[in-house]
Amino acid sequence: MLKYIVLLSFVWLNSVSVNAVVIRHDISKEKYIVTEGLEALVNMPYDGHGLLIAPEWIVTVGHLIFQDYQGKELEVGGKKYTIDHVIFHDGYSRPPKGIFSGYSGPSQNYLRTNHDIALIKLSKPVVGVKPISLYGSNNEVGAIVTLIGKGNTGDGLTGQQAKTKGTLRKAENKITVAENQWLSYRFDRGEQALPLEGIQGDGDSGGPVLIEQDGKVYLAGLASWDVYDGDISEFQGGLYGMSASVVRISYYISWINDVMKQTSAELKKNHYKL
Repeated sequence: MLKYIVLLSFVWLNSVSVNAVVIRHDISKEKYIVTEGLEALVNMPYDGHGLLIAPEWIVTVGHLIFQDYQGKELEVGGKKYTIDHVIFHDGYSRPPKGIFSGYSGPSQNYLRTNHDIALIKLSKPVVGVKPISLYGSNNEVGAIVTLIGKGNTGDGLTGQQAKTKGTLRKAENKITVAENQWLSYRFDRGEQALPLEGIQGDGDSGGPVLIEQDGKVYLAGLASWDVYDGDISEFQGGLYGMSASVVRISYYISWINDVMKQTSAELKKNHYKL
């Protein structure tokens, strides 16, 4: 989520980030709390999330990885696993210095043209946790999706509030735009809103956007940034009428499968070094 594209994580120096599921002001907040977790959901070392998509592989957003994670541990299903490799999409780039200040136009353009996705290879397969399936169809527009995260929360009237991270929440929304590498949805209110309408917020980066089809849940997107037009210093995330952009998994399926087929030597060669 940006400030015209505000990213959802502190990693971007609080520029424009995604908060932990901001909810309707007129619905009890208890209804948004996750009572049964998504077992494939993984907490990243410092903030945000990733998803187990194969026994040795996790997908997340690139902007969460701001140092070399090789050798660090991730907890999956209550057990710790060591990171062997991190592979960024070739189209991913770090933000230019100073881009998340002043008018949001340049940051909007940077976020919109970036490829904010990375894959993490673990040193050994995860046991006891079922990976989530990837959504491969390009018919996302109009789909009702579920958002999950434990970043900052708040409601659509006041926006996200600081220091409210920690509780895993879920909300729902409807995909309004599917264009190239991005899916988008809008935080509506009143009659236009879904019963558990919400938008992702700071600390939710990499959080899943899920589509259910024929009783099976698929990973359709990853929380990335918010759309905002104005002075970034005046940005307030999580307000009604705001739109969020999420990484579109269907756009990257071929890339994901190609990376997961690489040999150890190829992965070592492509491992991103900061």
